[in-house]
Amino acid sequence: MSNDNPERIINNEEKASVSKGAVIYIILVFVITYIYEYIFVIRYLNENGDRTIASIPVRLSIAMFIPALCVVITRLLNKEGFKNSFLSFNLKEGRYKYYLLTWFVPSLLTLAGTVIYFLCFRNDYSPGMEYIIATYEKQGVKGLTPESMRVAAISQGITAILIAPVINCITCFGEEWGWRGYLLPKLSEKFKTLPLMLVTGGIWGLWHLPLILAGHNYGKEYTGYPIAGILAMMLFCFSVGTLLSYATLKTGSCVPAIIGHGAVNGFSSIGILFTKDGGQMLFGPSPAGVIAGIPCLIFAIILIRLMIKDEEKQK
Repeated sequence: MSNDNPERIINNEEKASVSKGAVIYIILVFVITYIYEYIFVIRYLNENGDRTIASIPVRLSIAMFIPALCVVITRLLNKEGFKNSFLSFNLKEGRYKYYLLTWFVPSLLTLAGTVIYFLCFRNDYSPGMEYIIATYEKQGVKGLTPESMRVAAISQGITAILIAPVINCITCFGEEWGWRGYLLPKLSEKFKTLPLMLVTGGIWGLWHLPLILAGHNYGKEYTGYPIAGILAMMLFCFSVGTLLSYATLKTGSCVPAIIGHGAVNGFSSIGILFTKDGGQMLFGPSPAGVIAGIPCLIFAIILIRLMIKDEEKQK
């Protein structure tokens, strides 16, 4: 990869191993993840009768490192070595703007989606923050007031915008070095922009399948379970993945994608704090919901149009 031309991310000598590397990687990342999550997440929940998954964040964090582990295994099996690993900071020629893009835009899109969600589900909006207060009270925390919780929510939101991309970068590295740092470059040699975004987003979405079945993101009490939840996650991964892929292709590095993933994870639950009962999870207020995810989808479409124009100029 030449830093002077970051969008051409695989040279001619590497093209022969593109398909093989992509196939090996996809098989490994799905098999290892599904086995791990069945043994250490799904079976654990079944044995303990806890369907929230909130009690096992460490187990889920470990799962996030599986894509990076599969990069190492694939590169060794495919005899690629570790050149062009997409981990450098490429700030030449104003490319810092793509780091700023992934740092701040996810939070803005999440806020916009939260507003849209509450406009559609007005009865779910709780300025008294009933849900989060009740959650803390179940944990034994007493004396909370709506006023104190609103102040805490604002403080949490500001902190998430400014710091979450850094705090979450370690766990998000585990996913992004895999999806954007390895699979995206491989598939970009085989697909044009739109199918590339659809395929990579779909693969990333299906990777979450065991957790969707377990009720992690959307619960189980919704019409169309689990198909509707699987499709919602694939749509979310397509939308957010397009933003992360765009920044990766523009910089030749997955570092801005790591930042962006951290920003998404850090701010995505802000709307839940203002719900009466946690929200209609399939629809929002998290951007993984179909309604709350509309701004992310629109932004993804805009980025795809920009990438297609760049693609046409290179013909």
